[in-house]
Amino acid sequence: MSTREEHEGKKEFQLERIIFFSDAVFAIIITIMVLDVKLPDVVKYSTETEARSAYLQVLPKLTAFIVTFFVVGQFWMRHLRIFSYLRDYNAPLVFINLLFLLSVSLYPFALSFVFNGGKMMKYTWAIYTYVSITYFTTFTETLLTGYLIRNKVLLCLKDTEMENVLRWKIVRINYFIVPVIFVLLYCTIGFDIDNRIFFGFIILYSVLIRVLTFVYYRHHKRDRITIASLFRRIKVEDHRATPKRIHKK
Repeated sequence: MSTREEHEGKKEFQLERIIFFSDAVFAIIITIMVLDVKLPDVVKYSTETEARSAYLQVLPKLTAFIVTFFVVGQFWMRHLRIFSYLRDYNAPLVFINLLFLLSVSLYPFALSFVFNGGKMMKYTWAIYTYVSITYFTTFTETLLTGYLIRNKVLLCLKDTEMENVLRWKIVRINYFIVPVIFVLLYCTIGFDIDNRIFFGFIILYSVLIRVLTFVYYRHHKRDRITIASLFRRIKVEDHRATPKRIHKK
């Protein structure tokens, strides 16, 4: 084996380690979240009414876990799509990826408001915390995507397709929108501004993303999970080379 082949093999192995580590972090986060979803002292409930009451007590936790499971799952799917273009890595990429994983790992803390129960859920701090972590994760994901876009020639494969598949025209808006969201949140908490302004801005932002997606990418093919797609037959293209027929004159 030549020195170049040995270097390429080592680089590929190290890149796989980064991907496996990221997947492991996502798996651990989801596992930690589900560990707290359990019935309270279920062994002491002997009647049907008491068992139902125990189930109803844990239902908010179960619902919050399911919602957060799919939120984290969406971030994992986008991370998978981003890293599918990688052919190399460097120190800044590793650092930004760690920052992204840090933001995702805060979701169990967001769920602690729900899992601890009590009067905390009556206040808006639970919502503020959850929204903050979500947009912090969105921002770090944007940093990761932006770094790869700017260094696609050096780090990525299929660089001509990346910007469309990753929807960079829309994603880069988060560089400006997410800081505005945090400023509004700070003003809402620190200066007692009506929280309807904060949540109204988030709704407008979501509508803007939908509109821009329709404008820029309505004709762009991309894997999307819909109810129809669950019942649609997957078409697998046959990439096998077919021998060319020789036409006799």
